[in-house]
Amino acid sequence: MIFDRHSGVDLVDAVAASCAVPGAWPPVTIAGRRYMDGGVASSVNVGVAGDCAVAVVLVPSGADTPSPFGPGPAAEIAAFPGSAFAVFADDESLTAFGPNPLDPRCRAASAMAGREQGRREAATLARFLGV
Repeated sequence: MIFDRHSGVDLVDAVAASCAVPGAWPPVTIAGRRYMDGGVASSVNVGVAGDCAVAVVLVPSGADTPSPFGPGPAAEIAAFPGSAFAVFADDESLTAFGPNPLDPRCRAASAMAGREQGRREAATLARFLGV
């Protein structure tokens, strides 16, 4: 389910649903249905870009991280019908996440590690996009 300006769902409800994670925050009921963060089913959800020719995918896990819910992000990205540029979390980012990426104490270190990785990936991404 994608909540956007055409879905009729208030932004506050969509954000609340996106914050719902089993064991951490309860599902959110919208119009009689219960919703939770899309990351529960997939950390990348590249399928929502199925009508796009190109996708840039930021993966909040390592390239070899298994998924208990499916084939994992690498397989999902490989199945994308267009061209995909994937950036998997590097070792520094994985270390910054720690064992519990929902731990608020990891925010600053995770943000800095992601920013540094983004700087290292920027030129390669620009070439991929042709800019």
